[in-house]
Amino acid sequence: MQKPSTIAEANQALHQRFQEIRRRSLELAQPLSAEDQSLQSMPEASPTKWHLAHTTWFFEHLVLAPNLPGYRPFPGFDEMFNSYYESLGPRHPRPQRGMLSRPSLAEVLEYRRAVDEAMSAMIRATQAKADAALQGTIELGLQHEQQHQELLLTDILHALSLNPLRPAVYGGEGPRVADVPPGWEEHGGGIVQIGHAGGGFLSITRDRLTAYSSSPMR
Repeated sequence: MQKPSTIAEANQALHQRFQEIRRRSLELAQPLSAEDQSLQSMPEASPTKWHLAHTTWFFEHLVLAPNLPGYRPFPGFDEMFNSYYESLGPRHPRPQRGMLSRPSLAEVLEYRRAVDEAMSAMIRATQAKADAALQGTIELGLQHEQQHQELLLTDILHALSLNPLRPAVYGGEGPRVADVPPGWEEHGGGIVQIGHAGGGFLSITRDRLTAYSSSPMR
């Protein structure tokens, strides 16, 4: 992919990624009913509805509230949809997320729509401005949302696995797995270095990631 050549193009690309990633969360949740999206099958899991709201809370609390003059957060949602961000206020107990029948799924979707509109307006307003701190926080929020997309799938998979009707989240055939020939695969062995090599997302946001949470973000 060609790298953006101007600040405006970079902000436009970030805005496009924001819209695509936010839309993907809704696509993953779309086949699920309101009842499905309220399920919490164990204390370590979270309802789909909570994932959709929590990722929205991240952008509202850490991007919009500090950077968009006049923005008013949704009342009562801070405590309800915070997770492990201890420095950002009280949190609803994780094992009780499935008890949150209110707000309804429709209200959570309206919450997402309102926050997305405000985010889009803010990004467009700063399209020609280079703000590394703001861009880094938005990128952190996108990475965080993609993590919760994975959690959304594993959590609803576990919840529906307990249903005697054996419902499927998605229809159609599963992905095909290539045949693996029998036998052992030889490797040279030795010590190798793995992980991020520097530059890009982690180098921009490592300090913010540490500041926001001392525990895994779930």
